[in-house]
Amino acid sequence: MWRGDLGYSDLLDKREVPKHDQRFEVLGSLDEASSALGLARAVETSAEAKALILDLQRDLCWMMSELAAESEDARPASHITDERVNWLDGHFQTLIHRHPLGQGFVVPGDSAAGAALHLARTIVRRAERNVTQLHAERPLHNPNIIAYLNRLSALLYVLARAEDAAAGVSAPTPAKPSSNGHP
Repeated sequence: MWRGDLGYSDLLDKREVPKHDQRFEVLGSLDEASSALGLARAVETSAEAKALILDLQRDLCWMMSELAAESEDARPASHITDERVNWLDGHFQTLIHRHPLGQGFVVPGDSAAGAALHLARTIVRRAERNVTQLHAERPLHNPNIIAYLNRLSALLYVLARAEDAAAGVSAPTPAKPSSNGHP
């Protein structure tokens, strides 16, 4: 019988932890976010978006390895630094400049790439909620993780809109119909 069959798993430092521990909720949601980004990268996205998405997936892998180690000895050097958060901001500002968002929210689904990025955005938001819960229980060793996830979800929103535009969507589907009942 495997230890996992009994509801336990190991962290990077080989510390056995119950699978219901908040840390696994965090790791699972980050893994889901990376997988959703993989889906976005696999569909018809621009070469620039594919490269950015791969960098984001790698950042999430670094983040997972940081969070999967309780002891400082087992924890890898932090990759999620102030500079990395600023790197996200730079991409966000570039995309906002190229693709102003306009007013109101949009309904995801105008393009396959945009929809996949919106899905990844919502999973990142869940990961952010899970991380803040973990932080409330046990303060994180790296405060940049929460800021990174917050900025990442914003970046994914504008990247989804940019990919919709690249797919030829000139007017995204608004979340609310106009006052006359038509989009």
